[in-house]
Amino acid sequence: MTEPTLRDTYLTWTRRAVPALLLPLVLTAVLQAGASSTWWAVGPTAASGMRYLFIAVGAASVVMGRSARTRDVAGAPLSTAALVSLSWRLLTYALTPAAVGAILAFMTRQPGDFYLMLLVTLIGLVMLYPRFDQWVAWSHPLPEAE
Repeated sequence: MTEPTLRDTYLTWTRRAVPALLLPLVLTAVLQAGASSTWWAVGPTAASGMRYLFIAVGAASVVMGRSARTRDVAGAPLSTAALVSLSWRLLTYALTPAAVGAILAFMTRQPGDFYLMLLVTLIGLVMLYPRFDQWVAWSHPLPEAE
């Protein structure tokens, strides 16, 4: 059996990552279901410093993803297994703000907090989701400086 090419590995990883990309949609549906229930209106007040801590953690996740990507691709070329691992980590960093926003929205009963974190998640996906051309660049040796 021949070893799969980089393109085949990328396509396999992308197919496996698609269900994870449904997380923001599922969280939106759960939040809408919660917000339409009667217990939602009897929630705590939103004036708390904890709210800003959660927002900061969600935004920091995307920044940490950029830092991890920069650190991991700065060295030698990455093997296929390292590319897959890095891609999963980047996807996790990009999707974390949506989960943090959902938790925050249920704690504060403020759906706007979730939608703010959903926006951060979408920005994170644009910035961090690994494209095939990035996989190619990360898997080849870096040109030597003269």
